[in-house]
Amino acid sequence: MQTRQFLFATVAAVGIIAGFSSCRKTIELGNKPNLEFVSGTDLISTDSTLVMDKKYQIEIHATNAENQTPNTYFEITRTYSGGGDTTVYYEDLVGDKQTDYYYTHAFTTLKRGGTERYTFTVKNNYGIVNQKVLVMTVK
Repeated sequence: MQTRQFLFATVAAVGIIAGFSSCRKTIELGNKPNLEFVSGTDLISTDSTLVMDKKYQIEIHATNAENQTPNTYFEITRTYSGGGDTTVYYEDLVGDKQTDYYYTHAFTTLKRGGTERYTFTVKNNYGIVNQKVLVMTVK
């Protein structure tokens, strides 16, 4: 008789533990933030061949993902002719900028031929990143 009671108690305990473990809340980490180049007159929005020592502009638009996860930072890094990355702009996003952010980056090309690579990064509250890259060939 004690064996049946022990077996019943064991089965009941396993059922209760399984019930508790199935009550765990699934945490959604969010989706990748949206990031795109803005096209327009005098704006670079695709890989391009540019003139040496001349001023240009790139405009970027970042919005939060469809699940409304807020974006927390925006960064631009630049690499000259295959060298190391250098951060040329950084901003912590707060308030309205966490859901809808525009930034226009003005730059002057190299005074010699080569390549310039710009990497635009936006990160959301969960650490999920979206990046866009533009490569300029300077002649």
